Amino acid sequence: MHKLTKVVLDNGEMALYLDGYYLGSEDDSGDHITLDEIATALQKVPGISVQDVTCPCPDQQDWSWYAVAGEIFTPAVNNYSHREVTVEAFMSRLSAYPADTLCCGTFWLDEDFLEVDETLTPGEIRRAMEIATEHHDANIGYNWDSLRYAAELAKE
Repeated sequence: MHKLTKVVLDNGEMALYLDGYYLGSEDDSGDHITLDEIATALQKVPGISVQDVTCPCPDQQDWSWYAVAGEIFTPAVNNYSHREVTVEAFMSRLSAYPADTLCCGTFWLDEDFLEVDETLTPGEIRRAMEIATEHHDANIGYNWDSLRYAAELAKE
């Protein structure tokens, strides 16, 4: 079974996802077939369930549907979402496993972000961590260059 999700922001913009995959987005000024019309048509397809989600428009001027979708489709395991950037969130995730479970990894703290740019505010550090998480590439990992890039974007 497939799930079609229509996400409507409080500013009137909308996007469609099928099984969490982005299908398209638009604002409410188009004269062509609307995403709402597409959603209505797709509801008639056997095996597709529809989920309507209404949420506020992100505060950032350069927000993306990727970030909106991350809030909706990211499963929380033991109250942990990979988008949360706090020690408490990491501890919550790890607490779901026995203490002798093998694992490896690294983590970066606000002091690490201050090493790449000492002028960052706490809000910019949080945003830089969110950007680093959103754009994480497992082939590259987190490194000083990726932190520096995330810090630069957070200040824009």
